Amino acid sequence: MTTFTGELTISLSLTISGKTYKITPGNIKSLELNLYAYGFNSSIGFVVSSEKTSDDLFAPLSQNDLIVLSLTVGAYDTFTADVVTPLSLTGLVSRRAYSEQTLSTVLKTQDQMLYRHYRLEFADPAQVLWKQHFPCDLLTDSTLQALITAHAPTQISLQYDWDVLKVQHPVLALALGSPGNQASFYDYLLWLVDSQNGVFTYDIVKNQYTLSGAKSQDGTAQALDPEEVADFVVEFPEVLRYQPYVLNAYTENPKITAISNASAPAPIRKDNIGRYPIAADMQARVTLETARLKQPLHEVRLAYRSFPLQVAPPGQLVNFQGSSAWSKTLTVHAHTYKVKEWRLSAQPASEDINPTLNQDYGRYHMQHGLLLEHKEELRVALPSYLPPVYPVLVEGKIVSDKGGDTDKSYQFYSDAKKSNNYYQISIPLWNKQNVRAAYQPNMDAGQFYFPPYKNARVLVGLDFDDAYIAAFLDWGVGVGLPLDSQGNHLVMGKSPTSQNILKHSYVDSKPELQIQRTQDKDTELLQFSDGYIILQTMTKEEGG
Repeated sequence: MTTFTGELTISLSLTISGKTYKITPGNIKSLELNLYAYGFNSSIGFVVSSEKTSDDLFAPLSQNDLIVLSLTVGAYDTFTADVVTPLSLTGLVSRRAYSEQTLSTVLKTQDQMLYRHYRLEFADPAQVLWKQHFPCDLLTDSTLQALITAHAPTQISLQYDWDVLKVQHPVLALALGSPGNQASFYDYLLWLVDSQNGVFTYDIVKNQYTLSGAKSQDGTAQALDPEEVADFVVEFPEVLRYQPYVLNAYTENPKITAISNASAPAPIRKDNIGRYPIAADMQARVTLETARLKQPLHEVRLAYRSFPLQVAPPGQLVNFQGSSAWSKTLTVHAHTYKVKEWRLSAQPASEDINPTLNQDYGRYHMQHGLLLEHKEELRVALPSYLPPVYPVLVEGKIVSDKGGDTDKSYQFYSDAKKSNNYYQISIPLWNKQNVRAAYQPNMDAGQFYFPPYKNARVLVGLDFDDAYIAAFLDWGVGVGLPLDSQGNHLVMGKSPTSQNILKHSYVDSKPELQIQRTQDKDTELLQFSDGYIILQTMTKEEGG
């Protein structure tokens, strides 16, 4: 990238605990800005004198209060009548450091603080806050928009324009605090956008994020000035060479669907496998993976020879058509582009870091460049992320509306839209919300029909938008047997007064088998013991 020297006017203010501190532009000694379509991460260095006045910034910067940083960067131009459009942004400070210069290093007889050289790292609010947010949460009969909004602090402003976020789900779970899961909420959001073919953008001017279903092409293109541009290179990103497939592993309707990609040589492929008992779910996955296959268009990497009078931040449309100095034979002349990345590195042109300069500008050695994407580019620029790990395992209790409160009854519920049945499981950890779990044998073979009964403790696996019974956690009341019996016990029924029992145990080291039926006061027993068979029926009379 081309290095050049010029003057910048940099306005910096820090707001800490409601109080704002302003730094004189001439005291800014270094600046690194890396701006992207989804946010920014940057650093700045400045000095504050304490030779004649106290350093009022030292105490608040040494505390752990949240620091809001506001920055404006523009060309310092006093020779032309051109309109100067600076770059303005607001972020949160993530790291702080400072060095100190005292008079004792020069005059050993005097010990006085001359100035401090502060260095701050800062970024957009979502990166600073959500990268430290690791929630486990559960929402039922809710939307992704409600989930995201519930986890957005006041410093993060969001707009929604994506139908995917408005779909109501029976279960939505966050597993970001579970063991082995290193993904933060910021990772989760990026994974959600990437996996569901959405768009995540950040408006630096408004300090606002947008979650949308498609990239915006609105806006007026800004003409690039050939006198400010040093050079540019047209780049072609790597072509997608795989052919996507969607595989349905459901035994009753196994299916493999290929998604066309003319640039994919056989047998290079990318499989997406799942179980889709409902044909519409399989088709929805095919539609999603078809939309996610986006061949990249060319990009333009541009370097400046001077800081532009009109700053073009990420998201701004630009073109090469505003001056006859741009040849019409250039590839870039026929296209409109959008700023994808914006970078600036500025270091002081002089070694002198005298904090008493207090000018309204600074002179810097700079490198400044843009990465432009084609206006019609469909791919979404996202940073690397850690995908969240599912499931998160929690305890729940089976819900049944059948029978009395203490009856060991079971019940399944029906979803008319999907034509399937499910359990309801109460999750005490999250206000006893009921989650749906598929009505299926779970760990039992198909020959057994033992649906879990009311209030049975179960281990529930919470997926992104689904739940299932992972294990059973206890035996029912009266089902356990003494250790000496070395027995097995099958208790079937609603209660001790309405049940059937099959029990195998050892009596005097010899096996014994009992089959017992109980209904109110009547009990029938068939017992097989060593040397005899007992067939017994009893009716319990009033009073014993």
